[in-house]
Amino acid sequence: MTMAEGGGGGAAARWIASAVLPRFAPGAASPLKSLPDASLLEEGSLLFSTDSFVVSPREFPGGNIGKLAVCGTVNDLAVSGGIPKYLSLALIVEEGFDCAELDRILDAVKETADACGVVIATGDTKVVGKGSCDGLFINTAGIGLRDPALDLGRDKIQPGDDILVSGSIGDHALTITALRHGVRGEGLCSDCAPVLPQTRAASGIGGSRIRFMRDPTRGGTGAVLEEIFSGSGLDAEIEEESLPVRDSVRTLCNMFGIDPLFAACEGRVVCVADPSVSGELLEAWKQLPGGEMACRIGKVTGTGNGTVALCGRFGGRRKLIVPDGELLPRIC
Repeated sequence: MTMAEGGGGGAAARWIASAVLPRFAPGAASPLKSLPDASLLEEGSLLFSTDSFVVSPREFPGGNIGKLAVCGTVNDLAVSGGIPKYLSLALIVEEGFDCAELDRILDAVKETADACGVVIATGDTKVVGKGSCDGLFINTAGIGLRDPALDLGRDKIQPGDDILVSGSIGDHALTITALRHGVRGEGLCSDCAPVLPQTRAASGIGGSRIRFMRDPTRGGTGAVLEEIFSGSGLDAEIEEESLPVRDSVRTLCNMFGIDPLFAACEGRVVCVADPSVSGELLEAWKQLPGGEMACRIGKVTGTGNGTVALCGRFGGRRKLIVPDGELLPRIC
């Protein structure tokens, strides 16, 4: 295994397709088959998700690994059309870890879980030898109830639909990158936050007009777009000038040679919606914290071979190509 297999890019997708799906999703009815953020169980009434968190540094502007662990699993449930209810919390702690830092992290877990209305229902703690796990790793698993007001799925997407994003992109990835390299950027702050207010706004519109939602974590918005349209039989166009990127993030992207389209978020939603409701949803998102840059970034252009075209300022077009390996290590 290499770091690339865990990076959310092309190498990760190939490894999952060759090593994971044949073993655990051999049949069309497997809940794992489509690799959802959260799987539907019990005839569609329950959703189940899990995620692990190994971010370095563990504390950053806008949060820490504890807040991130709750948001990550809650958000996966929420964008899958779920109402999060319960989380597990598993800690792998390195011998000698600072107890004061661990207290801050656990406080952030409690504060975030309470804000999301979820209960920490079970958990586990392992302490391993010095040098075995880089301080602290966290795993959370979540259970939620399916929101009857939402009917989401790639198969619901139609030609002419709008592609929306709920706020600025790349904030989390570039904040972490700046910290690692000792770069000081004014206004840099992770977007780490629950997306429940955004998904509840979508639920309020409801019905089949909200087609699909996903949170753009590893691989960023670009990886989500590839996930949506690859093999779908639908093509899409993304207007690069419309991508909502803060000036501080864009500056750092230029410094480090990073495309903000593939920079991870931890509190944003990418949504495909009927044009008749996209304006209403964007206005609702803009009223929420972090949502002032919510916007339409593109559209579903029609049937095709699943190509996403990036349209530049001067009319040029290029095909979206997801990086093969790991663009930014350990951002979550």
